[in-house]
Amino acid sequence: MAIIDISMLGKTNEEFAKSHFEGALTIPYMFKTDEGRIINPDFLPQVASVCKKDDNLIVACNSGGRATRACVDLLNAGYEHVANMEGGYSAWVDASFASDKPAAELKTACKFRP
Repeated sequence: MAIIDISMLGKTNEEFAKSHFEGALTIPYMFKTDEGRIINPDFLPQVASVCKKDDNLIVACNSGGRATRACVDLLNAGYEHVANMEGGYSAWVDASFASDKPAAELKTACKFRP
Protein backbone atom coordinates (compact mmCIF):
# COMPACT_ATOMS: atom_id res chain seq x y z
CA MET A 1 0.00 0.00 0.00
CA ALA A 2 1.34 3.42 -0.91
CA ILE A 3 0.53 6.62 0.91
CA ILE A 4 0.68 9.66 -1.34
CA ASP A 5 1.20 12.90 0.55
CA ILE A 6 -0.08 15.75 -1.58
CA SER A 7 0.11 18.33 1.16
CA MET A 8 3.13 20.29 -0.04
CA LEU A 9 1.00 23.30 -1.07
CA GLY A 10 2.77 26.15 0.66
CA LYS A 11 4.45 23.89 3.20
CA THR A 12 8.04 24.18 4.28
CA ASN A 13 10.36 21.21 4.70
CA GLU A 14 9.95 21.66 8.45
CA GLU A 15 6.15 21.43 8.19
CA PHE A 16 6.42 18.36 5.97
CA ALA A 17 8.69 16.73 8.53
CA LYS A 18 6.05 17.39 11.19
CA SER A 19 3.04 16.11 9.30
CA HIS A 20 3.60 13.11 7.12
CA PHE A 21 3.61 9.37 7.46
CA GLU A 22 6.88 7.50 7.48
CA GLY A 23 7.53 6.26 3.97
CA ALA A 24 4.92 8.52 2.36
CA LEU A 25 5.49 9.48 -1.25
CA THR A 26 5.44 13.25 -1.58
CA ILE A 27 3.72 14.34 -4.77
CA PRO A 28 2.17 17.83 -4.70
CA TYR A 29 -1.30 18.10 -6.20
CA MET A 30 -1.42 21.91 -6.19
CA PHE A 31 1.04 24.78 -6.12
CA LYS A 32 0.59 28.27 -4.76
CA THR A 33 1.52 30.87 -7.40
CA ASP A 34 1.17 34.63 -7.77
CA GLU A 35 -2.00 33.94 -9.78
CA GLY A 36 -3.44 31.66 -7.06
CA ARG A 37 -3.51 27.92 -6.60
CA ILE A 38 -2.94 25.76 -9.64
CA ILE A 39 -3.06 22.02 -10.10
CA ASN A 40 0.36 20.46 -10.61
CA PRO A 41 0.32 19.64 -14.35
CA ASP A 42 2.75 16.77 -13.68
CA PHE A 43 0.75 15.19 -10.83
CA LEU A 44 -0.46 12.14 -12.76
CA PRO A 45 2.88 11.50 -14.53
CA GLN A 46 4.67 11.82 -11.17
CA VAL A 47 2.29 9.31 -9.58
CA ALA A 48 2.71 6.98 -12.57
CA SER A 49 6.48 7.09 -12.14
CA VAL A 50 6.23 5.47 -8.68
CA CYS A 51 2.83 3.70 -8.57
CA LYS A 52 1.05 1.11 -10.67
CA LYS A 53 -2.64 1.43 -11.58
CA ASP A 54 -3.51 -1.58 -9.40
CA ASP A 55 -1.58 -0.39 -6.30
CA ASN A 56 -3.58 0.41 -3.18
CA LEU A 57 -3.23 4.17 -2.71
CA ILE A 58 -4.14 6.31 0.30
CA VAL A 59 -4.10 10.00 -0.58
CA ALA A 60 -3.61 12.51 2.22
CA CYS A 61 -3.34 16.26 2.71
CA ASN A 62 -3.76 18.49 5.75
CA SER A 63 -7.57 18.37 6.00
CA GLY A 64 -8.80 16.16 3.15
CA GLY A 65 -9.97 18.69 0.54
CA ARG A 66 -7.09 18.53 -1.92
CA ALA A 67 -6.84 14.78 -1.39
CA THR A 68 -10.48 14.39 -2.46
CA ARG A 69 -9.77 16.23 -5.72
CA ALA A 70 -6.58 14.20 -6.27
CA CYS A 71 -8.51 10.95 -5.71
CA VAL A 72 -11.02 11.93 -8.40
CA ASP A 73 -8.19 12.63 -10.85
CA LEU A 74 -6.47 9.33 -10.00
CA LEU A 75 -9.69 7.32 -10.41
CA ASN A 76 -10.42 9.07 -13.71
CA ALA A 77 -6.90 8.16 -14.85
CA GLY A 78 -7.58 4.47 -14.23
CA TYR A 79 -6.12 3.89 -10.77
CA GLU A 80 -8.21 1.09 -9.26
CA HIS A 81 -7.75 1.27 -5.48
CA VAL A 82 -7.71 4.88 -4.29
CA ALA A 83 -8.82 6.17 -0.89
CA ASN A 84 -8.85 9.62 0.67
CA MET A 85 -7.66 9.77 4.27
CA GLU A 86 -10.79 11.42 5.66
CA GLY A 87 -9.94 14.54 7.65
CA GLY A 88 -6.31 14.41 6.55
CA TYR A 89 -3.33 14.79 8.84
CA SER A 90 -5.31 17.16 11.02
CA ALA A 91 -7.69 14.35 12.01
CA TRP A 92 -4.77 11.94 12.39
CA VAL A 93 -3.00 14.30 14.80
CA ASP A 94 -6.21 15.15 16.67
CA ALA A 95 -6.88 11.42 17.20
CA SER A 96 -3.36 11.00 18.68
CA PHE A 97 -2.29 8.58 15.95
CA ALA A 98 0.49 10.71 14.51
CA SER A 99 3.35 10.24 16.92
CA ASP A 100 4.50 9.98 20.46
CA LYS A 101 5.13 13.74 20.36
CA PRO A 102 2.56 16.17 21.80
CA ALA A 103 -0.07 17.21 19.24
CA ALA A 104 0.94 20.87 19.61
CA GLU A 105 4.35 20.01 18.11
CA LEU A 106 2.76 18.29 15.11
CA LYS A 107 -0.13 20.56 14.18
CA THR A 108 0.12 22.75 11.12
CA ALA A 109 -2.10 25.67 10.18
CA CYS A 110 -5.46 24.61 8.83
CA LYS A 111 -8.63 26.64 8.48
CA PHE A 112 -10.67 23.56 9.41
CA ARG A 113 -8.85 23.00 12.69
CA PRO A 114 -10.46 24.14 15.94
